[in-house]
Amino acid sequence: MPKSRTRKPKNTRPKQAVAPNVVQRRARSVALLVDSVTPEYIAWATGGEPDMAAFAAQQLSVVKGFLTIIHANLTTPASFRIDPRSMETYLEPYIEDAATLAEAEGADEDEAIEDQRYVVGTLVDWLSFLEETGRWVGAAEELEDVAEQLDAQAERLGGIVDASPLAGLPEATDEESRAFATDSPFVRHARQLLEWLGEGREVDADGSPPAAALAEVAGPIGSEERALRVWQGMLAAELVELDDGSARPGEGAADLGGDDAMGHLEAQFLATEIVAAACADGAPGTLEGETGAVLATIFNAGLHQEPFPLEDVASLGTESGDDLDVEEELGPDAAERLKGLGEALLSEIRELEALGLLDTSEGMVAVPVAALDAVYDALMTEEELGLVDEDFEARELDET
Repeated sequence: MPKSRTRKPKNTRPKQAVAPNVVQRRARSVALLVDSVTPEYIAWATGGEPDMAAFAAQQLSVVKGFLTIIHANLTTPASFRIDPRSMETYLEPYIEDAATLAEAEGADEDEAIEDQRYVVGTLVDWLSFLEETGRWVGAAEELEDVAEQLDAQAERLGGIVDASPLAGLPEATDEESRAFATDSPFVRHARQLLEWLGEGREVDADGSPPAAALAEVAGPIGSEERALRVWQGMLAAELVELDDGSARPGEGAADLGGDDAMGHLEAQFLATEIVAAACADGAPGTLEGETGAVLATIFNAGLHQEPFPLEDVASLGTESGDDLDVEEELGPDAAERLKGLGEALLSEIRELEALGLLDTSEGMVAVPVAALDAVYDALMTEEELGLVDEDFEARELDET
């Protein structure tokens, strides 16, 4: 099982230490090598917890980057060997580059250190995987040397094991995880779209299926709008790839809907993209933008097990609604604007519930337990807006 539980850095490809052309050639061979054991690594890393598949898969980008750097100047074929002398040369600069890139993207010092800890933790996990599966190449003394170097870096950074941001939240049962990944409405609809796509079809300039095609698939999916929402999520999750006016199935398309680690992973990626798009839709100051922003807050409340009552959303701007005291801020048309916002929110909530990503069956806008990881990842894409906060306290909808 992985020891690292820190968040995935925004950029897990630290800058190159050798000539770019050499790195590119070696990167391709290293990627093929690591890809050959990806399913086995995910199975090892998840330890029977399918919801950890996304975390495990993301770790391998760090592994590929580091193996590329330490093997770039070698003339031998790419292998799983980690030479202790190469570790002494490249490990600390690789870790420091992770912090440099994080800070360049606006991270503060604590976040940069967290990214460094993620890199070290990932390499510790990879070393454990090599040892436990008999893939370590080299002497036992070399394995111990590499482990000691990683331990020293971990100690320098204050350790690598953090409590998960989702610690203390409910965990899905195996049955719930299986149903979410294989039989959720959004997964079924995506499979229907892939069936329509076949080996490839022409699409519009914006990547959407032509109007006639949308009308064709809308019947079993429910509506053209729903089909387009799922299609756009598939594009973002790379389940569908675009190429010069045509669309074709992406690399993970065949795994979607499967009851294995890769199937669970692809379902989580797709759910994440659908939720992220719903929360980020529209420009600030527009009805769409306001709807997306409030929807993100609603998702955040559901994520932290403090869901909003559906009735509060439905009563926005109506006489039966609470006195929101916002006329002074929003103007005399506040009630009308809030009513429009409430209607738009209800529409979005119903659509996301129809896809299996929200649940209002008990009168609250709740997030299904099996969807918690996907929703967390979606809100993390809006991290700079402060939508995910470990010290979250429920806020009244009128404060939003």
